Amino acid sequence: MIKSGLEYGGKDLKSLQFSSWLEADPTKRTKVEEIVIYAKKLGYGKIGVAFCIDYEREARLVYEILSRYFEVFSVCCKVCGFGKADLGIRKCEGAGFEVACNPIGQALLLNDDETDLNIMLGLKTGYDILFAAHSDAPSVFLPVQGLSQLGSSDIDMID
Repeated sequence: MIKSGLEYGGKDLKSLQFSSWLEADPTKRTKVEEIVIYAKKLGYGKIGVAFCIDYEREARLVYEILSRYFEVFSVCCKVCGFGKADLGIRKCEGAGFEVACNPIGQALLLNDDETDLNIMLGLKTGYDILFAAHSDAPSVFLPVQGLSQLGSSDIDMID
């Protein structure tokens, strides 16, 4: 029933075909490697990285890796942040001025950069949903686990 009337074409078909190839290929790859190969095969030139400030180190590493192959734009969750008190959001105990994350702002900035694909790195639940909803480009979640052991020289992609 789900298949009834459903047809893949254009970019969706190309994405499905290449994703299926990645799935069936016996080579074990990291998620970063998969993203790079996928983006290259689909002809993407601009990659956005929307990251949580708690993972700035990992975002820097991902940026270094991706910038070998793409024009990369990154944006921190606190960009153009709003004061939590101004939004009626409870602040952390003992905090003075505290800035709320701005996932819609992150998406809008990457939209302005006309990215082809956006990576969400460490965005908290809800923030990732808002980001994806407002991103013009397709978005993929990159798990933070395992990135801290990865070095920028550990990944060599296939052209």
